[in-house]
Amino acid sequence: MSYSPLLNPAFEYAVAVTRGDIQACEDVKLACQRFLDMVERKDAPYEFVPAKAEHILKFVKFCRHVKGPDAGKPIELQPFQVMYLAGVYGFRDRRDHSFRYVTDVILFVPRKSGKTTIASIIALYELQFGDAGAEVFTLATNRDQASICFDSSKAIVENMRPELGAKFIAYRSELKKAGDSTSTYRALSRENRKTGDGKNPSCAMIDEAAQITERQSIEVLHSGMGARKNPLRMYLTTASFTKETKFFEDLSHYRSVLRGAAPDSHRWFGLLYSIDPGDNWADPAVWGKANPMLGVSVTTQHIQQMAEEASAKPASLNEFLCKQLNIYVSANSAWVDRRYWDESVEVIPDEKPESTFVAFDLAHTRDLNAVCTLHRYSEENFYAKFQFFLPEESIELIPNHYKSIFLQAKASGILRLTPGNVTDLNEIESYIKQECEKHNVKEIGYDPYNAAALVANLYADGLPVKKVGQGMAMLSNPSKTTEQLILKKAIHHDGNPFVGWQLGNCEVYTDVNGNVKVRKNEADPSAKVDGIIAMIMALHCHLDNVFVSDSFGFRAIEW
Repeated sequence: MSYSPLLNPAFEYAVAVTRGDIQACEDVKLACQRFLDMVERKDAPYEFVPAKAEHILKFVKFCRHVKGPDAGKPIELQPFQVMYLAGVYGFRDRRDHSFRYVTDVILFVPRKSGKTTIASIIALYELQFGDAGAEVFTLATNRDQASICFDSSKAIVENMRPELGAKFIAYRSELKKAGDSTSTYRALSRENRKTGDGKNPSCAMIDEAAQITERQSIEVLHSGMGARKNPLRMYLTTASFTKETKFFEDLSHYRSVLRGAAPDSHRWFGLLYSIDPGDNWADPAVWGKANPMLGVSVTTQHIQQMAEEASAKPASLNEFLCKQLNIYVSANSAWVDRRYWDESVEVIPDEKPESTFVAFDLAHTRDLNAVCTLHRYSEENFYAKFQFFLPEESIELIPNHYKSIFLQAKASGILRLTPGNVTDLNEIESYIKQECEKHNVKEIGYDPYNAAALVANLYADGLPVKKVGQGMAMLSNPSKTTEQLILKKAIHHDGNPFVGWQLGNCEVYTDVNGNVKVRKNEADPSAKVDGIIAMIMALHCHLDNVFVSDSFGFRAIEW
């Protein structure tokens, strides 16, 4: 398809991505295909109006770079940016082209990917050509961040040709449309408690939205848009270390739309750049998936340098994954690179294990409970099997952005929902006894918290229960052993993503004596690590039961 020199880059990019000519992650491929499908649809309440998209692209031609080596030069958009603007502005109500159909948009990209440039242009365009009495705001976590986009817009105005710059009136902390004093553009500051209360935004630019944990500020702005003809809420952000945000809920919803798992209202549009699950983060061949400005505003050499640092310093890995490859990670300091776990998937061996250890971690009465069965075939060959239990009514207490993870786990069988609203200890007990009947279980490790009744029943049946305290002195060595075995790909498993997700939620605390403890990332209280803790407890039992080898033709006597 061909429209005009202004628009052609958008369609060329979308087609190249869908054909595989341009490297892209699955989210971007789906977004490009959706864009092309939307343009072609004839039965929708909207249609693509080239002139509307071309109008903002013409506006860009009057904008100049204000920083860096290109300062003073006209801004030249990259193809993905052209497609982004075309998607936001090109789709119009079929009956009345004055109504823009897209109202909620996302640009989810790593650092140095042109977020500020796009946001600055859109904010100015909405001020000049948006609703009468336009109210344009930028919102971020603090005053400095909120001002970045505004200051950039102001600098663009100051560097326009005089006859064009005169269409705006610039003040220290506000921009106005010349001839319309009611149209304003300002940065909102959470620090000064200047929120969207009492305002009627026509456009809200939410910068680094993934870091805004206080959701009310976003919701107030959004609710204030109800009376606007063409409201626009725009998320511009890189991933962060917490999913407890309004943005992550909306990101998850849009991903569901792209995958056909949620109804497509077509009011959402966006581009979500990252690497794909299963990609090797250290492989330069995949970096372009996450970085659409690779070779333009960010160099391969720069990413290579940061990747090398991440490999040499484990504490730097999550920062690299989050800010350079746009992957959500659960803590600033990761415990184990999950790819080693993901690369250890195998079917359970037919051979009989030398020993088996079971460990369980009970939670609060309404929370997730975990049991790990650990088969030992040799000192560096293990197979871990997991079973989780959750009261069925507790599903409703799970945050929306995690519900799909739990429902997938239920469908796979790794998660059992027990009747009622409290933990069914009888079912957990029955499962553990079944494992003991099937295998040569040497020990059953347990965290004493909430476990007295269950342990008493297991002990009464003559089963080898063993208390495993949760202090650092008790868990440091098995935690270190678990880490080493994962890195050696010596713990095999069936690859259920429910366990991999929990591994990604782990961070490690180290005391002054070098003892370590694996724990849940405190910044994400809804995340779960119960299965991983149960596995560490099972490894504790392993360390207390020396592996007996018959490689020398004799076996030790067991007393």
